[in-house]
Amino acid sequence: MPSTRSQTQAAIDFPRRKQARTPGAPAAGCQDAASTPTRVTLLPRSPREKVLPLSPRKRLGDDNLCNVPQSLSCSPTKQSKKENELPSASHKGRRLFFSEQPTAESPGKRSNLVPSPLLKRQETPRSSERARLNKEPVCIRLFKQEGTCYQHAKSVLHTAVPDRLLAREKETDAIRRFLKEHVCGEKPGSLYISGAPGTGKTACLSRILQDFQNELLGSRTIVLNCMSLSSSQAVFPAIAEQMGQKGAPKVSGRDLVRKLEKQLTAEGTPMTVLVLDEMDQLDSKGQDVLYTVFEWPWLIGSRLVLIGVANALDLTDRILARLQARPRCKPQLLNFPPYTKEQIASILQERLRQVSGDEVLDSAAVQFCARKVSAVSGDARKALDICRRAIEIVELDVRSQTVFKALPGCKSPTTSASASPVPRRVGLPHISRVISEVYGDRMALGSDGASDSFPLQQKILVCSLLLLARQLKAKEVTLGKLHEAYSRVCRRQQMAAVAQSECLSLATLLESRGILALKKAKEARLTKVSLKIEEKDVERALKDGVLVGNILTGGQL
Repeated sequence: MPSTRSQTQAAIDFPRRKQARTPGAPAAGCQDAASTPTRVTLLPRSPREKVLPLSPRKRLGDDNLCNVPQSLSCSPTKQSKKENELPSASHKGRRLFFSEQPTAESPGKRSNLVPSPLLKRQETPRSSERARLNKEPVCIRLFKQEGTCYQHAKSVLHTAVPDRLLAREKETDAIRRFLKEHVCGEKPGSLYISGAPGTGKTACLSRILQDFQNELLGSRTIVLNCMSLSSSQAVFPAIAEQMGQKGAPKVSGRDLVRKLEKQLTAEGTPMTVLVLDEMDQLDSKGQDVLYTVFEWPWLIGSRLVLIGVANALDLTDRILARLQARPRCKPQLLNFPPYTKEQIASILQERLRQVSGDEVLDSAAVQFCARKVSAVSGDARKALDICRRAIEIVELDVRSQTVFKALPGCKSPTTSASASPVPRRVGLPHISRVISEVYGDRMALGSDGASDSFPLQQKILVCSLLLLARQLKAKEVTLGKLHEAYSRVCRRQQMAAVAQSECLSLATLLESRGILALKKAKEARLTKVSLKIEEKDVERALKDGVLVGNILTGGQL
């Protein structure tokens, strides 16, 4: 086989190793073999270069450079296990970055290692940037917007009994004085609290009763909401059940009233505080229930303190006229006026201060809401509902968006650490939108302009109620009288009128739209109907139609 080595390669001579002796072989042959030189050729190398093993698998770290003619500009060289070791005993969980230098070792251990040809000063910009990112990993992902601040704001804008009542210091002091005088002094009496809805009547009374638990330890407190009663006569079984009388529903009305009066006037009986919320629901024929309840505190030896709460300001004067003839039975009166715009704004701001971080509602939006609500009703609950609804609108809009956010434990160079926790504030347009849904243009057409969004029969029913209220000079009328007026208007306009049962359905639909208020009675004909918005707003909205305009301009039923 011909030799493939070049003739210009250098050759060295070295003695041949001795071969193993075989029996019978001459000794002279062995001497000749030992003295005969053998020629072996090697590749030329630099005097400074280290002899490397022939197999790449036997090389470690920087020695494995046989197939790399020159050092790469973007990839660091492999390092041996010894170069990657740390002084600490634990090697688990350790990640070595490219920019870190290997730990220095003793000269004895490092003498046989070849230094890495790629030094730190030779790193390219891409490799240095990669090392910096490995030190500070950037983990960004697409997330849905969070609305934690909105949830907290909605939770503080509740309509339950708050811990602190603003703008009701005068009324609160009057109730406290009444309880101290009559309950602590064991003196019977009655108090009637009146005011429009949302003026804080029930909230103030509930808060005071909670604060007076120590003073009322020796007394008995009964709180009833008359809206939950099926009829006005059902108040007596409810009171008897609270006072511990068994089998009260089976007793007839008059016998049950006598039992209650006997228990309330018995010697040694603790003082009883009876709170009747929505007291005007006890309205009945002849007002026998209301007269009976108001006369209980003035029975001989009575141990009852009565507190009635209702919206009607003139309930004792208009409905209970006989109490005027008996001044001794007339209750004390306490009126809760509607909230002013300053009071509503202070209530909203005090609630929103409980939300940590940046403001969720703009101050201009709060002031706008306070002005609108105070001009219409002065209802603080309505203002809280409007702000909460506006926050829900913004929250739904924000949650529908997606943003880039850093994963937990990662630092994002593009995201500022002092970013605002409120993605978007609730502004004046959002409050205005909710107010227009609640108050403004409730009688007008829908947003899509459909002409049947407010049916003609409902418009005629509202016109009939407005004309009947003007004629009777009363804010509330019964459904029977309203249906009679509605039928006359329909005959005059040569239109078909609906029956009384369908008229109740129309009134219920108008109540769901916030235009009418209904007070249900045992008989549908006796249901009380009243307007919840101003008459001028009704006229301005209903005069859009020619037929409705003729009904209102006629003015006669």
